[in-house]
Amino acid sequence: MNRPTQPVTYRRLARGTIAMIMRCSLWLGDDHLLSVKSTGYTEEYVRIYLKDLKGIIAQRTKTWMLLNILLGIVVGLCGIGILNTNDIFSPGTIAFFIFGAPFLIVFLVNLFKGPTCKTNLLTPLGLVDIPALQRARKVARLIQELRPLIASHQGSMLRSELLSRYDNQRTGAPSTPAPPPTP
Repeated sequence: MNRPTQPVTYRRLARGTIAMIMRCSLWLGDDHLLSVKSTGYTEEYVRIYLKDLKGIIAQRTKTWMLLNILLGIVVGLCGIGILNTNDIFSPGTIAFFIFGAPFLIVFLVNLFKGPTCKTNLLTPLGLVDIPALQRARKVARLIQELRPLIASHQGSMLRSELLSRYDNQRTGAPSTPAPPPTP
């Protein structure tokens, strides 16, 4: 006899865009994460159960710094152009302001959002790319939020126990002591 199942409730954790072509989002279900990539015509779903999640890998990228440098140069040149004009309301000053204002806004927003990163989730089947997590601050917030949920699904382990297991795997020693011989 089939029992009715309750619908899964989702809460969005992160949202991002890749090159203005693909929208990405990360959702938290009752016992899993759901990564969604949408192009408008197709959608791709990847479900990662919290009990299978082995780690979150975030590698900083240079995009944030390079974008800030380029935008800063454009804003600086516009600022120099505005300061070099004699009249505040001359057509040249207004043109520099109109041209430079959007770059200044994008510069400040990018500066406020913080460093960019590439994020992957480590599962037993390998790495899963999560393009919705493109900022280091979002990843840190996600880790703080997921830590107790993962511990409730997987259990927790002391740091010393984790390090001893790692050392034993590296050296090839058994991870648990051998039982005493029976007489």
